[in-house]
Amino acid sequence: VIAAGGTSTILLEVFSQKECTGESQVFDATTDEALCERCMDTCNRKFPNGLSMHDGVKSFKVIASGANIDPSWSIHVFAQCGGAYSYKDPGTVIKGAKPDHGCTNLPENANLFVFEGLPQHLPSELSTSYHIAYSAESSLYFGYQAYANYYAFKSSNQPPGTGYTRLLTSSEPDDLIDTIPTFSAPRIPFSHRYSPINKPDVVAKWFESDQAPTEDVIVLIDPDNWLLQPLAKYASKVTKGHALAQQAFFYGNPKVKELYQLFCEKNCDYTPDDAAVPYFVHREDLRAIAPLWRDLTMKIKERSLSEPELNQRFKAIQLDWCAEMYGYVFAAAELGIKHTIKGKLQLRDVDSPVTPTEEPRIPMIHMGRAWFPKAKHHLNTNPDPH
Repeated sequence: VIAAGGTSTILLEVFSQKECTGESQVFDATTDEALCERCMDTCNRKFPNGLSMHDGVKSFKVIASGANIDPSWSIHVFAQCGGAYSYKDPGTVIKGAKPDHGCTNLPENANLFVFEGLPQHLPSELSTSYHIAYSAESSLYFGYQAYANYYAFKSSNQPPGTGYTRLLTSSEPDDLIDTIPTFSAPRIPFSHRYSPINKPDVVAKWFESDQAPTEDVIVLIDPDNWLLQPLAKYASKVTKGHALAQQAFFYGNPKVKELYQLFCEKNCDYTPDDAAVPYFVHREDLRAIAPLWRDLTMKIKERSLSEPELNQRFKAIQLDWCAEMYGYVFAAAELGIKHTIKGKLQLRDVDSPVTPTEEPRIPMIHMGRAWFPKAKHHLNTNPDPH
């Protein structure tokens, strides 16, 4: 049972027969699926007796208890499994089911139940502390992103005490160090050959320093990720050995495991998770991942530089530029750290437009090439943090 506000609770109970009879199962507001949060998708779920829930939920009721039940809380029901698969229109069956409605019989197939109108944070989600970080260099290009990133952090209603750090690769402090919380470390020579190595390198050095994070979970984003809402509900799902991440562009591509076989030294039977930023990782897991991430990235890139045919062999997964991404997922695989892979943790510049229903649920945007749609020459030399 999860508190949805003070001493109040709100639950969803689904039934295999009409009139709220037969087999039943209860879900709380922290339930989520690959493509949605605070939702329950019947695909791949079963009732306690083994009966499939897909097209098998015939009635439901919303259970609420405690004081101060917010009248905006309700359940929306959709026909399609929109938590597991993308639909332009998942097909609305019922909107706004509330506790005082009692048992509701479903007139047709119903496979997605969404909690609506809940607060951004549930009390149980606030017990996990987290620290948001990204890596960058000191340049005009990164300066604009740093200002925008920090403004988004400050304006996105993160819980009090949430950490934030720009992980700067630089031989000396820059002119933003007194404005934006920053950890700075010098670059390694290999970064002149492949600059993305700066990310695992500066993360590893951060953990070795007296500024190492103390929060439970580290959220690694990119400098052009702009936060739109609090991340507590995602961080709360992380435990030691089990992380959370965005579905990568190479999701489901067998070439990733083929590449892993060329570089793994242990746990080679493991299938690497198809993870991309944002990474939500337990602090101690990232402490272990970072140096191995750096080492594997260098090994992958050095071999791709010395063997150009390797880039061609793995062209479909963009090995030439994305060695750092594979360094991360391979390091996690060797250490046996599992990621729950989710879609829609961010909206990228290259993604298809989302529906009006999905839009307010996206926790961050990833500007990518939209940051400079044509050229950089028009940028003002005095960046405004607003």
